[in-house]
Amino acid sequence: MQYEEILEQNITDLASVYLAYGEDEYLLRKFLDEFISCFVSDEFSTFNLNIIKESADLIPQIVNAAETLPFMVEKRIVIVHTYNLFTQKTKDIDTLYSLLDEFPDTTTLLFVSHKKPDKRMKLYKKVSKIGKILEFSSLKYKKLDEWIKNKAQQEGYQINIGAIKLLEEAFNNDLQKLKNELEKIMTFVGSKKVINKADVEAIISKDWLVKDNIIFDFVDAIGHNNVSLALELLSVILEEGTEPKQILVMIARQIRLMLQTKLLSQQGLRIKEIAKELKQHPYPVEKCLKQSRNFSIKSLEEALEELSKTDYKLVTGADQELELELLVINLKEAI
Repeated sequence: MQYEEILEQNITDLASVYLAYGEDEYLLRKFLDEFISCFVSDEFSTFNLNIIKESADLIPQIVNAAETLPFMVEKRIVIVHTYNLFTQKTKDIDTLYSLLDEFPDTTTLLFVSHKKPDKRMKLYKKVSKIGKILEFSSLKYKKLDEWIKNKAQQEGYQINIGAIKLLEEAFNNDLQKLKNELEKIMTFVGSKKVINKADVEAIISKDWLVKDNIIFDFVDAIGHNNVSLALELLSVILEEGTEPKQILVMIARQIRLMLQTKLLSQQGLRIKEIAKELKQHPYPVEKCLKQSRNFSIKSLEEALEELSKTDYKLVTGADQELELELLVINLKEAI
């Protein structure tokens, strides 16, 4: 089921339980905002909306909220943000199973998992059986092109494919950044109402170009076992105010592109063919292909695993700068 279909329903037709998850935080956040807007009255939101974050007493909180009757409306909405419920055995989980077995029809429970759930777990299977699963995957290729095109059209602008591809090269599929940059570009273009590549080049955040080159040099330093240089470059980009999460995304993008170009090159594809296959500009593909010569397929895959582990630590409250420094050491060992 598409999330738009849920938002069109009457509150009484909502499923008892939903699980929403996915790598695209922008789409997930947008759905949550619209879900609350559609099904929670501002007048009675204090009484009929519970937003619960992960804690030691998470399950007792869920049970208490779910069993509380709504006030002056048909249903209470309970939203639970979690990292671990759908990935590992949790304290009091049997109590949650009992609740789901006899779930009150006066409540809709929406789990928001900020980690990819383990589909083998009993809780995932139970929610899948009695409720609905919503996955918010990152947009790619033609879908991402269409999203950018539609965003521009919603504001009365046309955008050509060269401009779209440059935006994607700069911000990949980070929808929040793409939205922000589009707003700047539309303000710049004004009454012209047509966005071309030159407009994007004129307005696109100049620091992206600097950061992109630093990330390239950072990965290159790792490939040459130059830990001191890698740490120095990491320090530079942190001092510029770049968020650790953004740094992680940029490193992952670089390594993922190296892995993809290396695999396709081994299949006999040339640079232009690889660029076409990956929907990328040939220039970054050529750079990545040259850089990938310092890495094996296995080492790039292991590097992505290390990035995934660091990402989890960042979202669960670890010291962010320390974790990035440890990542440098772990990447060196992996590569």
